[in-house]
Amino acid sequence: MARHTGSLEQRLAAVIAPAQGDRGPFYEVLRPPSHATVKETKKDGYAEVACIVPEGHICIQWRLEETGRFLFLRGDKNADGALLLLGPDGQVEAHIIECKRKVTQGKWEDILQQMRWTLYKLLALAGVLGLSSDEVYLGTAYRFDELSEESSPNPALGKPTLGGASEQTPGEDELSESRLRQLAWETDVVHLAGFDGAFHHVKVQLDEDSGHGVYRILAPRSRSAREP
Repeated sequence: MARHTGSLEQRLAAVIAPAQGDRGPFYEVLRPPSHATVKETKKDGYAEVACIVPEGHICIQWRLEETGRFLFLRGDKNADGALLLLGPDGQVEAHIIECKRKVTQGKWEDILQQMRWTLYKLLALAGVLGLSSDEVYLGTAYRFDELSEESSPNPALGKPTLGGASEQTPGEDELSESRLRQLAWETDVVHLAGFDGAFHHVKVQLDEDSGHGVYRILAPRSRSAREP
């Protein structure tokens, strides 16, 4: 895989200049022992997730709220956290984290849509930097889980494509789709519309009172146990 020369900071400054009126760069480069912090600031659903960067890795944390930068991507759905992780061996990973106070059937579909659009943008940004993402990891941070079977046992729940809108009429197929979404949440293997294959998903249980939690980015040797 071809790589651009120069330090990461130099490459970022060269190809991603702030637009007029910007408050500053919409990215931050982090190295251990620093960690990325993903936040949801709404008062009723405040969340703060510390994303631990493994030793020897570099993390680029992106602020994607300014969707006007990406005129070719009109979707305005963004996950709370968008990270590119560069390993010492040259491997590049995309990590997307969404924070929700409560996960329900409807919220889970919203989460998948937010992850889908954020992944499009992360891959575009990686391409601009001359990088190609080797792996994609998804994470949902939440206080309350109302989607797991023990929380909402409904044998009737039983499919549109995950992360995409349904083109089917209401009925058994729609119920089957809901069931599939529930199973995706429980098994931590999800599909996103427009992308081939499955992505690994991590659930991050937040403290119910403070909304704080930790998303651990594991080094490659530690991943085998959690890969789908």
